Amino acid sequence: MSSTELVLDPPATSDPALRPVTAVPDVGRADTAGPPVAEPVRSVFPNLLRSEWAKLRTVRSTYWSLAAAFAAMVGLGAIISATQTGSHTGSFDPVSISLSGVLLAQLAIGVLGVLLVTSEYSTGMIRSTFIAAPQRREVIASKAAIFGLVAFVVGTVASFITFFVGQSMLGSRGVSLGAAGALRSVIGVGLYLGLLGVFAVGLGTIIRNGAGAIAALFGLLLVLPAVLQALPTSLRDSIDKFLPGNAGQAIFHTVNDTTSLSPWLGIAVFAIYAAASLGIGLILVRRRDA
Repeated sequence: MSSTELVLDPPATSDPALRPVTAVPDVGRADTAGPPVAEPVRSVFPNLLRSEWAKLRTVRSTYWSLAAAFAAMVGLGAIISATQTGSHTGSFDPVSISLSGVLLAQLAIGVLGVLLVTSEYSTGMIRSTFIAAPQRREVIASKAAIFGLVAFVVGTVASFITFFVGQSMLGSRGVSLGAAGALRSVIGVGLYLGLLGVFAVGLGTIIRNGAGAIAALFGLLLVLPAVLQALPTSLRDSIDKFLPGNAGQAIFHTVNDTTSLSPWLGIAVFAIYAAASLGIGLILVRRRDA
């Protein structure tokens, strides 16, 4: 062989590591790779409900506020019922008299609902909450749902107790739970307090300051009806029955009154107030910084 002859083929070797590698197309297997399949999106709302329930039941002020609402409702209802055993010249509503303690209990429920939101803003913990759960609207909605349910349950239990205590205080003027409108009124107190809890959470979310939100709540429930007393009677009666507190409290009245809404219409109007308060809060919580 000449020294200038080129060797085109690689030398044979018995070592597999030194043999040339030739890419062989895999024609026997079809390409099964397709577009990536997105995993189903799981709702975080149940987890948020459990989280808010844990927050609510581990705070000492929750028990004090609910105990105050319970005691105010039963105690005040019993005291007022005990003073109403005499004769009456006008309409007499033994059911609403025994349930009159709700007028004081609503303040404790309202304050607790406001502080449920504003306390997190004042301490800065709301930032940690939104970092852990970026779904801000769902966080506020879960607060309203949990607290509204708790307020409903506590209010309903207290309402049944104060009804029986109050009717026993009224003596012969008392009525049974089977009387016209009695059961609706007793359960209606729970509905009113539950919606009030949602209304208060919404106000707390809108204002984000505890003192300001509590002042707004008290103003709407107590101050505004008093201010309207300065208006002419015809104008006052037309507006007064549509105020949040007056509309909602119509659910536990059993005597027909032309100056107030019918029971179910009244609670429906109050439900609109609660929904509007929460709805505005849900809009603002996405547009503002924590």
